[in-house]
Amino acid sequence: MNRKATAFILCYTIVFVLTVLSSGYFISSVAEKNFSQRYLDSRKAFWIAEAALAKSYYNWKNNPNYTGEEGTFAGGNYTIDKETFSPEVIVNASFGTASKTIKANFVRIPHPFENTISCGRNMSLSGLLARIEVYDKTRISGNYNYTWGAKGWFQDKLEGVNPDYTTIKIPDYDQNGISDEFNDFVYFARNVINSYPSQEVVYIKTNNTVNIFPNHNLIGKKVIFVEGSLPGEGDVNIFFDGTWQESEDLTVISTGDISYIEPLQFQANARLSTISWEDYNEASIFRSQHQSVIYAHQDANFVDILDWGSTTGNVIVNNNIWLEEVLTYEKYYYSDRAFKGDLPAGFAYLSGNRGKTSIVCWRQL
Repeated sequence: MNRKATAFILCYTIVFVLTVLSSGYFISSVAEKNFSQRYLDSRKAFWIAEAALAKSYYNWKNNPNYTGEEGTFAGGNYTIDKETFSPEVIVNASFGTASKTIKANFVRIPHPFENTISCGRNMSLSGLLARIEVYDKTRISGNYNYTWGAKGWFQDKLEGVNPDYTTIKIPDYDQNGISDEFNDFVYFARNVINSYPSQEVVYIKTNNTVNIFPNHNLIGKKVIFVEGSLPGEGDVNIFFDGTWQESEDLTVISTGDISYIEPLQFQANARLSTISWEDYNEASIFRSQHQSVIYAHQDANFVDILDWGSTTGNVIVNNNIWLEEVLTYEKYYYSDRAFKGDLPAGFAYLSGNRGKTSIVCWRQL
């Protein structure tokens, strides 16, 4: 009797173990199948989002006022959201139980970004025992002039160039039917600062001159916008010297003039870009070097004394460029960071409807 009981218990135990193992295997198989299905749905949702992004890019290239759409593709759904005059597009896609979101900026990189120096009118060089060298392209819509005491060397210089290839006009941001107005510039700058987190922005509303010095409060900032009430108000003086932080990348925007004073500037990998409605003025002494994308809606004035310096980037000036050099040797190098998807903060909003189309700042959320 004990043997029968023992056998019964043993058989029951074996059946129980096999049942548990079978159940575990079944549950594991179901979980693995569900995981595989979720992964498959996730990949399909991602590729649908990618396809929708490509479609929206094609539509935007042919229609500057394209604002998005929604639809179905390959058994999934997608929505495309793009605001007029904004470079950012958001694509949401879903398939099965999965969803994916992609953000990107659609920009038309203006033709002047193809040049080291772009001048909408005339470029003049004057000085004493001075030399400038400009590598890659120099494009001037007017004429180039120089005095006997200064010499300029240009790797590739053309005069009388179509202004479309030397200037950037401000798009019609206030939507009154007229572009390149002061109000358009203000709207442009406000759009720029609103596109960044508040901790990366400095906004100053004033009709007076603002002095900016390097300090720990500027670390991590992307944009400084100084807004005056009228054109020419809200000037900015920038005093960035050897204390400027390594690897910084800051854009300063002003409704007035921007003056950049750079004594002993050595941080070649620290990038400071400027956008001014009025003039851009740069003064340097002794050794200086920096990376900059410079845009001036009016004139640009470079004054260098006893300076052995270099600027890497793009100089884009809608009117005249004046270079006054005394005992200097200045070099200007080209940077194609715009075409590498590395536009400085704010410059994507200068794109307008002219130039080479590009997708920059692609990111999956």
